[in-house]
Amino acid sequence: MIAVWVVLGFLIGSLVEWMAHRYILHNHSIRQFSHSHYSIHHRRSRKNDCLDTDYLRFPPTESSNGLGEIIFLLIAIVLALPFVFISVWLWISLTIHACTYYYMHRRFHLDPSWGRKWLPWHYDHHMGPDQNCNWGVTNPIFDWLLKTRKPYFNT
Repeated sequence: MIAVWVVLGFLIGSLVEWMAHRYILHNHSIRQFSHSHYSIHHRRSRKNDCLDTDYLRFPPTESSNGLGEIIFLLIAIVLALPFVFISVWLWISLTIHACTYYYMHRRFHLDPSWGRKWLPWHYDHHMGPDQNCNWGVTNPIFDWLLKTRKPYFNT
């Protein structure tokens, strides 16, 4: 039964990641989120073949893109706390997913050659001609299911 909760946590975490990226970070009507993400993070990544030097600072400073990302993830973990009453394993799985997301996203933008090999869908998101697709960061599951996966670079 634990495995079911862990898999469900992985799927929910992946869906939340996909939705937050698609509907919050790329929503230009929510300027405080999309400006930092799209206008700064995407511009820097595209200019430097996915390298984003904001991730060099750890812990991130107030002026860096990474601080907002960490705050958003901490808020998501706290908002997920009621899942403990359903299954502690579900909440643990969601928390692990959030930490994994941050690790993988940060590593991707500090080591783009690693990122292109292990997260090609995210490379396509940043470097492909259409940055309004390939919303999954840790995995492309919901891009496949929702038909938003567009491979560009022999992936």
